[in-house]
Amino acid sequence: MGLRWSKSMSVGNEILDSDHKELLRLVNEVDRAIRTKNSARFAETLKNLEDATRKHFSNEAKIAHAIEYGFDQHHLEHQYILKEMQSIEDELSAYHGNWSESIAEHYFHFLSTWAIDHIDQDDMKMKASLEALPYDFKPDGLPA
Repeated sequence: MGLRWSKSMSVGNEILDSDHKELLRLVNEVDRAIRTKNSARFAETLKNLEDATRKHFSNEAKIAHAIEYGFDQHHLEHQYILKEMQSIEDELSAYHGNWSESIAEHYFHFLSTWAIDHIDQDDMKMKASLEALPYDFKPDGLPA
């Protein structure tokens, strides 16, 4: 199985699309670590996913501000998912790699559903505004 980014998932901005591709890749890596019960790899990949998620959320906030897109609800959702990721890390780390297949399936389902819903439902709301700008639009404050 695994998550795959497709052109239909594009929100019309190169930075956000690139972030989304990376998030999907990392969710797949976390899933592989869980399924192979590799607790060290799991901890590393989940940390990478959290870091990429924080970076993406920061990029999104800067872009939303630059295009004057209302972001309050979006920001609350970001806080929620970061808290949930921390809970997943804490819970699965406590098992030291001795988690069941049902636990692995549960967390992959949560992370994959979140990633797809975040792109398809949350970020797609900005698509019309973003498509009015060049695909490589990058507001001040984002790294080159």
